[in-house]
Amino acid sequence: MKYGLMSYAYTTNLGNEIQSIAARRFLPEIDYYIDHEKLNLFNSPDKVKMIMNGWYLDCLKSWPPSKSIDPLLISMHFNTSFNETKDIISRKESIEFFESYGPVGCRDYATLDLLKQLDIDAYYSGCLTLTLENKQKKESDYKYIVVNSTKSNEIIEFLKTKTNMDIYDLNQESIWSFDRKYLDKMPTSYKLTSFYNIEEKFFIGENILDLYENATCVITDRLHCAFPCLALKTPVLFIDTERFAPERLKGIKELVLKASLDEYKNDFDIFNVEKPPKNPENYKKIRKSLIKKTKEFTGHIRDSYSSNYSNEYTFNNQLYLLTKTALQSRDYMKGVIRLSKRYESKISKLQKEKKENNEKLKEYESLIASKDKIINQQKKHIEEMEKSSSWKFTKPLRDLKSGLKK
Repeated sequence: MKYGLMSYAYTTNLGNEIQSIAARRFLPEIDYYIDHEKLNLFNSPDKVKMIMNGWYLDCLKSWPPSKSIDPLLISMHFNTSFNETKDIISRKESIEFFESYGPVGCRDYATLDLLKQLDIDAYYSGCLTLTLENKQKKESDYKYIVVNSTKSNEIIEFLKTKTNMDIYDLNQESIWSFDRKYLDKMPTSYKLTSFYNIEEKFFIGENILDLYENATCVITDRLHCAFPCLALKTPVLFIDTERFAPERLKGIKELVLKASLDEYKNDFDIFNVEKPPKNPENYKKIRKSLIKKTKEFTGHIRDSYSSNYSNEYTFNNQLYLLTKTALQSRDYMKGVIRLSKRYESKISKLQKEKKENNEKLKEYESLIASKDKIINQQKKHIEEMEKSSSWKFTKPLRDLKSGLKK
């Protein structure tokens, strides 16, 4: 049996890699990295088992997946922000895919409702990142807080008035780069690819999880920060910043301690970082079910999310990534400038064409206006003629001519 792991060559949110790290725990080995944006193009002589948790239909062309994939449909979210999503899912080949490999485990109730509307067999499964295992927790007196939010600055400024603990501002977005060699191969919705390769992003994802796991507490508005913290038993507060559509969080926010930023600032005891409250435990039933279903699919489970890198490998890779950031950022900026100039050239050309078209349009409008003026003058002249005494005097003669023609 061969096994595949979902990879993300074209996206920059490391929450995607964290989802795959959760799936990796259930794989005895990884024979293939299967690109999330090219699921339909994957080809193998043998069926490849893959846990298909995550977000789908950012790239409409990639659905349904290749017949080489034997999937476990669990913890899935379909992007309902695109109008085409429902059309893609309801196509014959997509329905056949669901019928062959269902039922579909949905990460949230919005996805479940969508599939139910299409009579697709589905159930609420929750998110696979709830199955992460905290075997790596280090015994240390060092206390620190992690903030991962779109409103990090405001949160950190508030926390500084309440605690002297170190606070780390973490962003799960990896650096974007304009890697031109991929442009012709990319799906139309993606023109950028990650600054780091697949293995590097998984390595960074593991280090992020390690940071979450050993934190005193975490404050976030990221789903794939909040859920790992639940699984890793790190106290976490989910700040509801309304960055998600409300329906996307149905069945998700119920699992975590949550508050709006204003509510938290008005009542620090909601989540006192000096003595953070324990996480709610209603996720545990979902976690247990996820582990059971996923383990039955692969017949395997590891003790930890870690890939068991050696200390030497970890050190060398950290050193390399730091060096890479320093050296390649220059090339990255060159790429940004190069692409910007190319777009500036295109914009300039389009603006020139627009100007020429506007000038032609003005000429046409002027001609039309001239013709309208002539027509109006002629109408006025006719009206004046019809009112004249000579026109009235000659009317019998015109009527006679008209009768002779008939």
